[in-house]
Amino acid sequence: MDVVDAPRRAPYGRSLLVALGWYATVITAVVVGQSGIPAAPRTDCSVMFSCLTPQEEIGLLLLVGSPVLLGLLVCTLVVTGLLARLIPSPIVVGTLSVLGSVAVVAVVVAVWQGAR
Repeated sequence: MDVVDAPRRAPYGRSLLVALGWYATVITAVVVGQSGIPAAPRTDCSVMFSCLTPQEEIGLLLLVGSPVLLGLLVCTLVVTGLLARLIPSPIVVGTLSVLGSVAVVAVVVAVWQGAR
C-alpha cells in the first residue's frame, strides 16, 4: 500500500529562534553603527534632547522603543505560529514572520500617527 505522509511542518521553536536572530542582528547593527559615528561638537543645547549623554540616549531609546519592540515580538509570535503550519523551512518561516511583523507594526504606527 502506498502511504501518503502528512506534509512536514517547520518546528515552531526553531522558526522563532530565526526570527529573534533577525531582531538581534538589526539591533546589533544599529548599536555598532551608532558607536562608529564621531560626535559633532555641541555648541547649542537650547533644543530639547540635543545634549543627552550616551546613557540618557539609551534610556530614551528604551522608553520610546520598548512598546514598539513588544508589539513586534507579540506579532512575530502569532505570525510564526501561522506560517509554521504552511511552510516546512524554519529559516523561511522566521524570516517571513519578521518581515510580516514589521509590516503590520508599521501600518499600526502609521494609522495611530494619522489618527492623532
